[in-house]
Amino acid sequence: MTSELATYEGSEDEEPTNTAISLSRLSRDKDRHCSKDRRQMRTSSEDLSRRHRKKTGSHRVQIQAQSDESSSSAEDYVDSIKPTHLTKPPKYDGTSAFETFYAQFLNCFVYNRWTKTDQLAYLKGALQKEAGQVLWDYGPEVTDSFKELVKTLKGRFGGANQSDKFRMEIRNRRRKDGESLQNLHSDVRRLAALAFPDLQHAARETIACDYFIDALSDADFALNVRERAPTNLDSALRTALQLEVWSKQVDRTTQHKK
Repeated sequence: MTSELATYEGSEDEEPTNTAISLSRLSRDKDRHCSKDRRQMRTSSEDLSRRHRKKTGSHRVQIQAQSDESSSSAEDYVDSIKPTHLTKPPKYDGTSAFETFYAQFLNCFVYNRWTKTDQLAYLKGALQKEAGQVLWDYGPEVTDSFKELVKTLKGRFGGANQSDKFRMEIRNRRRKDGESLQNLHSDVRRLAALAFPDLQHAARETIACDYFIDALSDADFALNVRERAPTNLDSALRTALQLEVWSKQVDRTTQHKK
């Protein structure tokens, strides 16, 4: 009886021990699984942050590269956007000097940012009357090349090849009845530029000043302007305008006294 009780008591002691061991194992397994899950979560979060840094880093580099490119392009061109309102080139019929038309045409070319194809097309479209005959007088070796077409137009209508003609015109130029001094001034300047294309600006101004004074219809009026010794064409115009105003005032005062 005693041995049975001992055996029973021993079995009772072993049962809690086994239960504790089982619980301890379960706790260790649970901790192991939790730590494993935490490691996996940490690894996945690190991967995500690494990917994010890589993406943002490359994006940042790309933005920096784009900003560098934009800054360099801004230095090269003040305005890289093609203008919305285009400047239309004037028509040219060959009656005036080709250099004047060509300067205006080049201004349109630069402002409108034409391509080489556009440049040739607009030049052909601007030619009319006598100048337009060049388009069918010559073959495609001239009409399909912007450089050759400009060379041909300069040779036919340019002032350099007609300088003798313009020298005769400026020498015989006289102020017309009712013509303003400003109109005479601009015409003498135009003829001087065409008659003496190879002279420097200062020398051409001196010659143009003399021709302007000679073109004044009134000899006494021209002498009064010359006595003021104008140094260039613009100063000759200012002197002539002042003398003309004073002369009109004197005539008005004289008529009023009468």
